[in-house]
Amino acid sequence: MFNVLLVDDEPIVKIALRTMIAWDELGFPICGTASDGVEALALVETLQPDIIITDLKMPNMDGLQLLKELNERNYTGKIIVASNFGDYELVREALLLGAVDYMLKISIKTDELIAQLRKIATLIEEQQHTLQEQEAKEQFIRSNLKSVKGAILKEYFTDTSHEFIHFLQSKPIVLHLTDTPSYLFYITFNRDISEEHGRKPDVSVAFIENIILDLIGDVHRIEVFQVETQGIIALISTEQLNNQQIEPLDFINKIRSLISMYISIEPTIVYSNEVIGYVKAREAFGACKDALNINFYKYHPVIYMNEVKFNDDSICTNFVDYSISIIKHWRQYDNDSIKDKLKTLFMECKQNNTHPDIVKSFIIKCLDYIPLYDNKIHIDEPKQYELLKKSLLDCDNIEVFAENCIQAFEHFSLLTDVSTAPVYKKEVLDVIHFIETHYQGKITLEMISSHTNFSENYLCRMFKEQVGTSLFSYINNVRMNKAAELMRNGCNYIKEVSSAVGINDQFYFNRLFKKYFGMSPTEYKSQQLQA
Repeated sequence: MFNVLLVDDEPIVKIALRTMIAWDELGFPICGTASDGVEALALVETLQPDIIITDLKMPNMDGLQLLKELNERNYTGKIIVASNFGDYELVREALLLGAVDYMLKISIKTDELIAQLRKIATLIEEQQHTLQEQEAKEQFIRSNLKSVKGAILKEYFTDTSHEFIHFLQSKPIVLHLTDTPSYLFYITFNRDISEEHGRKPDVSVAFIENIILDLIGDVHRIEVFQVETQGIIALISTEQLNNQQIEPLDFINKIRSLISMYISIEPTIVYSNEVIGYVKAREAFGACKDALNINFYKYHPVIYMNEVKFNDDSICTNFVDYSISIIKHWRQYDNDSIKDKLKTLFMECKQNNTHPDIVKSFIIKCLDYIPLYDNKIHIDEPKQYELLKKSLLDCDNIEVFAENCIQAFEHFSLLTDVSTAPVYKKEVLDVIHFIETHYQGKITLEMISSHTNFSENYLCRMFKEQVGTSLFSYINNVRMNKAAELMRNGCNYIKEVSSAVGINDQFYFNRLFKKYFGMSPTEYKSQQLQA
């Protein structure tokens, strides 16, 4: 039921509205009537109507002033304004003040009024539902501050854009370790190892916290919260560890032993050096996460953050030259020979302790580049190939990575019959030919559009659909390959190379080349001389 208040200075209008529909039967009982805004405000206080239907032109206080007063009093019901022909400006102002709908007095129809009321009833129900949800949420927050604190800590530690002062602002939580020296322990559960035990690796924060409290004994000297599905952070004050005469490594061994005993899953724990406050703790967490990558090459159940050092510049070639060498090797021998070449690369990365992210990025760039280098190279089963490519980013050990990588490369096939090569539309072939013959000068989308007599939007969309890369990426691809070829063939002056591929701004050429090859033109040229 939704109570309705009628406000109009003309009695005949109120009588007409009362008799137009069966208000009570429809669920909209009229709780009162008023002749102007002043009377209406007094009735709103006592009757608290859900819906107000008000005239706009009335003595003492008109409909617009009534709306303003209701807004100041935070009235939450819905308001319909009634107007005459020619009152459009007043109606517009009323809607801006919060009225949800309007009706023309002279043309009110029974069905339209009922439909209008039902629509507003739906709005009120949705509003009430939203308010109920908000109240439930606030109640949940009030009664579950611990869960809220865990969520806030997770947000702070995983989103480095948060400043600490904003992190604390208006948050109903108490932080125990703001200025306290502490150790950070990043407890993770290896997915593959857990699956071997036939168990899900999800372990509750409460379980880990209770184990820690059994050892530490003071809830105000620790912070335990979940940061990932398989990752939990435990911040333990140095003082509390010292009070219990427990060294960080002893603490880790006891925790691992207890977890293994209770749930038969051995966690991996990465720990930091001593940190003070949450800002430094977040920095330590980032370093611990990075240190965990050492398990890509060899599994370590316990890792000390400062003992892990990766070599970020240990791949001895860039992905373009490596991709070209694979293609040449493939043409000279066979597809199987690529396996040995890849295995050699992975062995070198392992020996040099190359960061896994660099290895993954390098291989994916090669996989993306090879089909673009030669249109006779075809990708078999493209959907499965794309899934394999995506899986490479999630690989957490080099054996699985190498296996998936080799499977991805096995999706390449070399087409010897030109008739089986990818068939491009004539306009795509025209664009490719235009680029190949004009890359030494300025190329604009307008020029290509004029040459092919197709719109710019159509060309961009059609080229991406056919070739698999954007038009300008393809242009840059051609220019950078031509530039690398010039340098391999002995062109020593970078400025000449830049101009020869249609880029007059040498600084832009250097940035583009480095983005494409992972090294500057000078470094590339030096590498070629040493080869």
